[in-house]
Amino acid sequence: MALNSDKLLQCGACFCSITSPKLLSCLHSFCQTCLNDQDGCQVVTCPTCHQPTKKAEVKDNKLLSDLQSKLDILKQIARGSDLSCSCCNASAGSMCFECEKFLCQKCFEGHQMFLEKENHSMESLESLKVMSSQEFLATARKKRVPYCPDHDKQTISIFCRTCSKSICTTCTVLMHKPPDHEYRDIKQEAQEQKDNLAKMCTKLCKKEDAFEEILKKLLNLKGDHQSRKRELEEQIKVSVKEAVRKVEQKGEALLKELEGIHKGMDAKMSKKLLHMEDVQKRIEGSKDLLENMIKYATDEEVMEMQTFVKSSLQQLQRSKPGNADALDFTVEFKKTDLEPLNLLGSLVVHKDMATGTNLEASTPIKIKRERQDDEDIKPGTSLASELPPKRLYTPSLEKPGFSPAALNALPPNVRQQTDLNILTDDSLLDCNDDECEETQSGTSDMLNSDDENDGGASASQSHLSSSFFKPNLNIENCTLVFFDLKTTGQEQAPDIIQLSAISQYKAFVVSILPQQIEGGVNVVQTRTEALTAFLAFLHMLVQPITLVGHNIWKMKCPILCRHLDELGLKDELQELVSGFLDTESLARDNLKGKDIKKFSQQDLSKMLLKKTYPGHNTLEAVKNLQELYQTLLPAQEKHLFSLVQLEAHMSLQPLVLAMAVTKPSAQTLAQQGISFETLKQAYQKDPKKGLKHLLRHLGNELGPNKLSTTIRHTQAFFLSKLAH
Repeated sequence: MALNSDKLLQCGACFCSITSPKLLSCLHSFCQTCLNDQDGCQVVTCPTCHQPTKKAEVKDNKLLSDLQSKLDILKQIARGSDLSCSCCNASAGSMCFECEKFLCQKCFEGHQMFLEKENHSMESLESLKVMSSQEFLATARKKRVPYCPDHDKQTISIFCRTCSKSICTTCTVLMHKPPDHEYRDIKQEAQEQKDNLAKMCTKLCKKEDAFEEILKKLLNLKGDHQSRKRELEEQIKVSVKEAVRKVEQKGEALLKELEGIHKGMDAKMSKKLLHMEDVQKRIEGSKDLLENMIKYATDEEVMEMQTFVKSSLQQLQRSKPGNADALDFTVEFKKTDLEPLNLLGSLVVHKDMATGTNLEASTPIKIKRERQDDEDIKPGTSLASELPPKRLYTPSLEKPGFSPAALNALPPNVRQQTDLNILTDDSLLDCNDDECEETQSGTSDMLNSDDENDGGASASQSHLSSSFFKPNLNIENCTLVFFDLKTTGQEQAPDIIQLSAISQYKAFVVSILPQQIEGGVNVVQTRTEALTAFLAFLHMLVQPITLVGHNIWKMKCPILCRHLDELGLKDELQELVSGFLDTESLARDNLKGKDIKKFSQQDLSKMLLKKTYPGHNTLEAVKNLQELYQTLLPAQEKHLFSLVQLEAHMSLQPLVLAMAVTKPSAQTLAQQGISFETLKQAYQKDPKKGLKHLLRHLGNELGPNKLSTTIRHTQAFFLSKLAH
C-alpha cells in the first residue's frame, strides 16, 4: 500500500503539517498547539471523533515525529543538487543515516576512516533522489542502528519484558539481572508484537466494515425520512386546504340556511302585520261611521241602518289580535368545539413494523402549572424551551425486592428478552448512543484482547456501562421532581389515567383517557401528548434532575417506562433524568428502630404528618409526598437508582420467578448493569465458562457460595430453555 505522507503528517484539527504531534487514546494525532486550545480542562476531546482522553494519558507520537524528520530530509534532497556538506559547507554527495548529515567527498573519506567500525551506513544522494517515500523510510530504518542511551556505543538488541524497555547486553549485566527481569531478543519480540497488531488490525477492519454498513443504512434511512417528511408536509398542506374548503362550504351552507329561516319567518310576520293593519282600519272606519250616525243621522236612517251596522260590529268584535310573542323566534349559532386533530387527522408513528404498534403523535390534553409569581399559565401555553445539555450519570442501587406483579409492566423490548425461543445475537442496529460511546471507549481493550478471552470478554465489557459513570451526585444540588401517577388497576398492562409532578414552584398535572374500558370499547388515546408534555415540563427545569416518588421501584417506574418505551420517548427520559429516589426505601432506612411496621405513603402520612393521604388526587398526593420527604431527610446516594439499573432489574425477573436467581442477587446484578440479555449472551458464547467469566468480579458482593449457586442455577435455566 502506497504511503500518503501528506495525509499521514497532516493535523486533523488545523489541516496543516503536524508539529509536536500528540497521540490521544482514540489513536488520532494532533499538533500540541491545537490541543492547547482546550487548556483548563482535565479531559481533551478529540476534534475528529470526539472521544475524551484524560490529559495525563496524552502521549508524544514519536513515530510521527521520526517519520516527519526523515521525510523532511527526503524533501530537502529532492528539491535540488545544491546541498551543502554538514561539516565544511562544500557540495554534498552522500548522506550518513546514523549521523543524519550530508557529506562531501573529502568528509566522506574521513567519516569512513574513523566510523566504519561503528557500522555507520552511507548512501549517495543520487540514489536517494530516485527513491519513493516508502523506499527512503525502509532504507533509513535498515541503515540506522539503535544505540543504548545508557551505555556508549552499545547497540540495543534485547527487550526487557519486566520493565517494558529496550536495552543492550550491558544493561542485562548491570541493571536488568535475571531472574528478577525477563527479557528476550528484541527482533523476536518486535516481530511477535507486529503479528499481534496485524491480527488486531484484521479484527478492526471487520469491525469497520460492520460499522460502515450500518452507517450507510442510517444515512439512507435519514434520506428516506427526509423525503417522507416532505411528502407528509405536502399531504398536511393539501389536507389543510381541503379542510379550509370544506369549512368555507359549510359556512356558506349555514348562511343560506339562516337566510331561509329568516325569510320564512319574515313572510309569516308580514302576513300577520297586514291582517292587523286591515282589522285596525275596519275599527277606525266603524268608529267614524258610528260617530256620524250618532251625531247626524235621523231616526228613520238609524232604524234603517242599525241592523246591518250591528251585524258588522258584532263580527268585528269577535276578532282577536292574538299573541305577538307567538311569532317571536331566536336563532343561535352553536359553535362546534373541534380540535384540529379531529378536523385534519393525526400523525401515526409505526415504531415496530413487526408487531404493528401504532402510536398517535398528537392528542389533546389539559395542563395546569403554577409559576413563581402565581400567574396562571393557561392550557395551550407552549412548554418548549431550550434543551439543557445531555448529562450522563448512573447512581448506585439500594432497593427492596421486585414484585412479581410488576413483570406485566415490563417494556416490550424487555419482555421479548424472556422469550428464549426467539433469542438472537447482538445486532448493531439495536445499540443506542451510550452503547456506541462505550464501544469507542473500549476500543483499546478490544485491540489488546486475545483469542483465549473470547469466551466472555465481549459480554463482560458490554455490561459495565455503569462503571464508566461512578455515582458522584450530590442530592442537595439536584432539582427534585416529586411525581405520582394513577392507573386503571392491577391488570396485566395498566394504563396511566393521571400524572402529576411538582418541582419547587412549578406544578404539572394531566388526566389521560384510558386506552380501553370495560367491554373492550376503544376510546380516544391521549397518552402521547400527555407524556410528551411531561417531558417538556422536565426540560424546563435545571439539571441534574432526580424523580422522587413512593414505591416507584416496584410498580410506578416500570409502568411509566413501559408507556414511554412504547411511544419511543424512553431515551429522552434517560437524557433528562439523572436518577430516581424511592421514599419508601428512604423511610425504611431512616426510620429503623422506630415502631413502624407499615411504610405505605398512606400510613407514613398518618403517622408522621398527622394527615389523611389524598389518594383520590395525584396532585394533592404529590404535595403530601413533598412534605413527607422533608420529614425523612437526610437522603443519600445509596437511595438512588438509574433507569439503566431499573431496566436491568426488570429484565432479570424471569430468572427470579424461576428461582434461578434470588431477589438480592438480582438486585446486585442490576447494580452492575447486568441484564437478562447480558447473561444470555455470555452463556451462548461459552455455556461452561461464559457466566463464570462474566460474574467473576462479584465475589465480594454476592459471596463465593451464592455466586457459585447463582451461576449454576442460571446455567441450568438457559440449558432448559434453549434446549426447547
